[in-house]
Amino acid sequence: MDELSPPQSTGSSPRNFSGKAFAEPVIQNAVMALCVILVMAPVAPLVLQAFSPVPLYAWRGGLTLGNFQNLFTLPEISDLAGNTLLFCAISITFSIVFGVALAIIVARTDIPARKLLTNILLWPIFVSPLVIGFGAILTYGPTGYVTSLFTHATGIANPWNIYSLTGLSLISGLSMAPMTILYCLSSAQQQDPRLEQAARVAGASPFRTMRRITLPMMRPALIFSFAMNIVAALEMFAIPLLLGGPSGIRLLTTFIYDKGFESGRPDYGLVSAASLILLVLVALLVLLQTFLLRSSHRFLSVGPKGGRMDVMGLGAWKWGVFAATLLYALFGIVAIVFGLFLRSFVLVLSPYISPLSVLTLKNYHDIWLDPTYRHAISNTVMLAIGGAFAGVVVTGAIALVAQRSNYRLRRVLDMMVQLPRAVPGLIVSLGVFYAVIFIPGLSLLSGTLWVLGLAYIVRHLPAGYGIIAPALLQVTKDFDRAANVAGARWSTTMRRIVAPILKPALLSCFTLLMILFFKEYAAAIFLYRPGNEVISMAMLNAWVPGYTGVVASLAVIQIALTTLLLVIFTRLFGVRLNG
Repeated sequence: MDELSPPQSTGSSPRNFSGKAFAEPVIQNAVMALCVILVMAPVAPLVLQAFSPVPLYAWRGGLTLGNFQNLFTLPEISDLAGNTLLFCAISITFSIVFGVALAIIVARTDIPARKLLTNILLWPIFVSPLVIGFGAILTYGPTGYVTSLFTHATGIANPWNIYSLTGLSLISGLSMAPMTILYCLSSAQQQDPRLEQAARVAGASPFRTMRRITLPMMRPALIFSFAMNIVAALEMFAIPLLLGGPSGIRLLTTFIYDKGFESGRPDYGLVSAASLILLVLVALLVLLQTFLLRSSHRFLSVGPKGGRMDVMGLGAWKWGVFAATLLYALFGIVAIVFGLFLRSFVLVLSPYISPLSVLTLKNYHDIWLDPTYRHAISNTVMLAIGGAFAGVVVTGAIALVAQRSNYRLRRVLDMMVQLPRAVPGLIVSLGVFYAVIFIPGLSLLSGTLWVLGLAYIVRHLPAGYGIIAPALLQVTKDFDRAANVAGARWSTTMRRIVAPILKPALLSCFTLLMILFFKEYAAAIFLYRPGNEVISMAMLNAWVPGYTGVVASLAVIQIALTTLLLVIFTRLFGVRLNG
């Protein structure tokens, strides 16, 4: 009998006593258990190691606070804390100031080419800070292309120093600004135009209107972007490693990396204690963000009578604002990408030598001939596609149980799946590393793509859930009730009715996870082994001996593959990543 046919009226329903009646709780409990394992597997061993007097592989019981005492008595701890705080302050300020200003400019003013500028300004979201860091060195380093051009034109030697704390903070802020733009863009576009029209009728200038009307109504987006910028700054690793390492500047993240990866004899307890502090800081910030946004309904400005949103005329300021925005896009984004692209096709990059005289395909030829680089590219593609598919399955199952079932722990599940938001990628990598050592059976994953896939899924579980869960809430529950009346089980309803309706959201989730997996680097740091190379780790390994041409070529390949995937899924399949 078909599962959707009406139940037979034979006294007591056979569905209540058959084995199938117990299948629903089993499935839901299994989903809950999987979520708990994914979330806690990297965190629990990390916490245990932080309080363990010996490495986990030799642990026989006993706890201690000695690791934290050793951490806080280190001679460099004050410099470490000061550098981290100053780095966060500078990078966050840059990201917020420029991000909010650019979001308002491209969303609300009448400058030319707004759509093109928006696409350029948001582009860095789809590449890792690792690529931006490499590009900044090739472009704005002491021998960078733009630096050399500026020195040649002005005669000013060493006009800037990106290897300083201020320099690496500004480059990090540059990589974080697109996130602020994205968060503030929709908020700026969706305000009730009547408020600004009333301000203009009262004689307010465009800038006064922005300051008194537009910005205050954007407060939820500003709070959210500010909190996420703090999280991003605290967990920033690639740019401080590339730019701070040569000059001896260490932050909390690079300290964890140095002590746990570069050190000949890693101090696992010290590394775990520092990691746990970072984890607690990020978790508190996520909680603070949730607390501050609890009354965001007070800033509701989109209603049924909102009217058409008009752009603000800047008058005489129009071309000046356009020029400033264009300069930011050219020197902050386009120049970095162009520097990577040009370096990948030349033997040496210098303004004193015509690129046409040193054009070559040697860098790409070296990548093709080296099996390590070929494996890194193929592994990245397989991990991105296969891991994203697995991530969609896991995230979709969790969302269905948390949002569309009568499971008694569904609220707990909803909170649990969002906890990895507070776990930085470096901590995920270290936690999975400990889990592989400590949990029996997981050692089989060591050195394989499976362990990277596990870390990536844990790292980006909340991102996938953030796409599927809201889409699921928009699907009426009348389908569920109608299917239940027809005798369908919960699992049948989800599989045959709800899941097909969610196809656009599932495709968007798959695309987002694929892009995130492509650019991920921090979650692979402690799990990298010969054989499971990915592009990000291949770039880091090639940078150490100074193979800048290979690094640039790998970065261009990563950018090209990411762009290709975006085009395929956004143009051919109509996927939208911004809701």
